[in-house]
Amino acid sequence: MPPVRTTATLPPAVPATTLTVAGALELPALAGARLAAGHAGARRAIRVANIMEVPDIIRWMRGGEFLLTTAYAVRDDEQALTGLVPELAGRGLAALGVKVGPYLPRLPATMLRTADELGFPIVELPGEVMLNDILSEVIGTVLNRQALSLERSQALRDRLSEAVLGGGSYRELVTLLAEETGCPAAVRGPDGTVVAACGDIPEHTAPRLTRPILAGHRGSGDVALWPGLGSGRTPDAGHPTAEHLAAENADTEHTDAEHAVALEHVASLAGMLAVQERVLAERERRYRTLLLTELVSHPPRERTEAARRAAALGWDLERPRAAVVVELTGAATGSAVRLTEDRLLAAARTTLGGHTPAWGTPGGLTVLVAAGDPDERDSLRHRCEELRRAVAAACPGHTVAVGAGTVRADFAELHLSHSEALGALALGRELDGPARSFIRLHEESGVYRLLHQLPAPELHALVDDALGPLLRYDTRHDGSLVHSLTVYLRHDRNGVEAAEELHVHYNTLRYRLKQIERLTGAPDKDPMRRLQTELAVHAHRLLRARAS
Repeated sequence: MPPVRTTATLPPAVPATTLTVAGALELPALAGARLAAGHAGARRAIRVANIMEVPDIIRWMRGGEFLLTTAYAVRDDEQALTGLVPELAGRGLAALGVKVGPYLPRLPATMLRTADELGFPIVELPGEVMLNDILSEVIGTVLNRQALSLERSQALRDRLSEAVLGGGSYRELVTLLAEETGCPAAVRGPDGTVVAACGDIPEHTAPRLTRPILAGHRGSGDVALWPGLGSGRTPDAGHPTAEHLAAENADTEHTDAEHAVALEHVASLAGMLAVQERVLAERERRYRTLLLTELVSHPPRERTEAARRAAALGWDLERPRAAVVVELTGAATGSAVRLTEDRLLAAARTTLGGHTPAWGTPGGLTVLVAAGDPDERDSLRHRCEELRRAVAAACPGHTVAVGAGTVRADFAELHLSHSEALGALALGRELDGPARSFIRLHEESGVYRLLHQLPAPELHALVDDALGPLLRYDTRHDGSLVHSLTVYLRHDRNGVEAAEELHVHYNTLRYRLKQIERLTGAPDKDPMRRLQTELAVHAHRLLRARAS
């Protein structure tokens, strides 16, 4: 999917629904209360409220509590009261509210200094306030805000779900996410490229929050969120810079928690879209493969229908084309097979054009290549050379073999071209060896092109008439007379060169040639027999290639 960006104006970030210490001081039940120390922690989140009458309650704290106390149990022990502060801060409490009145006339200075050092809020409560009233109102406010947060989260999920069910795309998802958070948002692919975005995404800046997109058990990129413009605040002149920074961090934590929930929703639904895309891509791949397999297996039963199906896939079958088969050795197995196939298809379409019909086969691929004049740069050989180079670059470490059939003007004859390509590939493996890269065109196969036209029984008869005695001798004695004869003929009956290739002494080769003459009746003395023997040698190699 091509990258999509929008430049919609984003609304300001929504206020956090979390109740903070500073927010709690604005509640009616806390009228008259003041933040006596630990201003840097004023934006700590309050999860719940509780009352402490004995210090032992601290060990039951889990963090986020706004702890209220009359300090009656430690009213006469300033050191014990001061020691509560680091212990409470270490437990992650939100704040300590101390009632100043009949039991504790004032808050100890050492306690306040410790709270400032730790950034732990100490709230001074007036003597006439009722702790139960504070407890009730704080807990009620927390629950109400949690309910509001859940309601907003569900509303966002409903809007996102409606967008997806209505045929929406990644673009609609990130647009809703950006509107909800007031921040630039994007869906990124597995390689980090932006697939869809809303807002001005800062260049060379990492996102603040990300969530992976999972399609089944496979990663399909992520959803990313960047800080929105104007999210910072001007430091309050009444607070030190360190306190301001701590407050900013607390605000960020609260906002990030809400944004993370929205990101989770978007990532979950983006995973559904990724699964849908994968299913559609797989279905299209199977449809393509089915049609192409039919074209190269037999003449189309319904010519018009085949042309219509091909046109729907963007293939122009009216252009002369040849079937080309690419085979790799050393190919990966297991889960890496599909990765190799994807690389091969990408290499083929990049080199030959995006609408080139191509499909993966076990260990390679098959392509219907459009070719032009043999003397031009779009000739079949030139196209095959380009294809081999691209495949070799895409799959380094593999041996690349290419076999091509003849160019057919009528797509109803592509099955013949495919058969020729398979024959050329097999022949190349026989003639060039299985561990070498090569390009072999059927039209350049010389005598093999002629022999390829003969039915298999005729080829077997030719081989048996001329080489039958040699083949039977080799079978009984584990010999190599046929191979020696093949090499000898390939070197135009030069015994010295043939012996070198066979890695035998010249006299050994002469002995084998005498055996061949004895078994076959000296074919070299009769021109017709000599021609028949040479054709039989080539026919034998062709049959071996087909058998492999």
